[in-house]
Amino acid sequence: MSIARRRHQHESNPSAFGLDCTLKPIRYSAPQGLCNISPVLQRRAQHVGRTLIPALLMLLLVGCSGIDPNATPISIFPTKIPAGTKLPTFVALDSPSATPNAGMQPTTPAVRPTVTFRFINPTAGPTTIPTLDANWSVLSNGVQYRRLGFRSSTGNDISVLVVRIDPRAADIKVRYEPSRARMIQDWRLALPGAVVIVNASFYAPPSVPVGLVAVDGTLFGSSIPRQDGGMFQIKNGAFKVRSLYLEPYNNTERFDQVVQGFPMLMVGGQVAPAFDPDLSSVTARRTVIAQDTQGRILFLVTPFSSVTLPDLAQWLGVSGLNIDSAVNMDGGGSTCMYLATGGPSQFTQGLSPVPVVLAVYPR
Repeated sequence: MSIARRRHQHESNPSAFGLDCTLKPIRYSAPQGLCNISPVLQRRAQHVGRTLIPALLMLLLVGCSGIDPNATPISIFPTKIPAGTKLPTFVALDSPSATPNAGMQPTTPAVRPTVTFRFINPTAGPTTIPTLDANWSVLSNGVQYRRLGFRSSTGNDISVLVVRIDPRAADIKVRYEPSRARMIQDWRLALPGAVVIVNASFYAPPSVPVGLVAVDGTLFGSSIPRQDGGMFQIKNGAFKVRSLYLEPYNNTERFDQVVQGFPMLMVGGQVAPAFDPDLSSVTARRTVIAQDTQGRILFLVTPFSSVTLPDLAQWLGVSGLNIDSAVNMDGGGSTCMYLATGGPSQFTQGLSPVPVVLAVYPR
């Protein structure tokens, strides 16, 4: 017999559960054990029997009353609010239709305190941390540096060393020797007179730069085939950080100095809205070349801290450095910098030798 048929029989026939609901005439007779007792006890027993038997019969009839199998069950728990349901809208009490018993409201409502709501973005980006080094230190004419910091979206404190160069007072040169890489201390010895040296291009073994490199007008390699790529160029004496998506490279162009990197972190004063998924979640030490709204060039490195590109880009947008465009260069173990400040702090030590650097010379 099928389960559905058996269930139907159970629901329509209570006797299937062991209950006999057929109404039969009941005749009471005294139990045999009471036949030899006194008439008084017999009458009491008969009275108790007449009282209990109807009560038991009523309980049996209630238990066997008809049950509607199609009755709507009562919901014990409240209905769950669907995802994305809008929050209720609260209207002002000034409108009579906004509250019950509107006609009983006074014409001029009582003065209520003003409530201000502040919404916090649960996925807020990095926040700037005030530092004691709030002013720029002069390294040479037209070259300044300072240390800044911010807290990443994961709560890590990120230190940033920033160098700012005025193109009217200093020169920037690309330095590259094919198939030869150096540590930052060796680059400092190879480039006497430079007040700042920083790593630049990505490279592949054996020390071959990725992307275009121009050293005093001599071109090496080929342009990066990436839409998110960018470049720092000096062309006819003009300094520029350039997006290869907005201004694609023309192979007939000639430059005084060029290095390329990726991705662009800011363009036209706007933070890049998204990054390559293969890059966006990676934390590493960083090197960035940027240009501010006054045309000055900035070198930025995170000497001791690893940070994601989205966090770094978001911070650049709120750093107060007035950045217009910024491009990411080789980082990780390649990040290194030299500042002619004297003492051990003049080097931001890299973990591996690099083949391409930018060197700053005062005029």
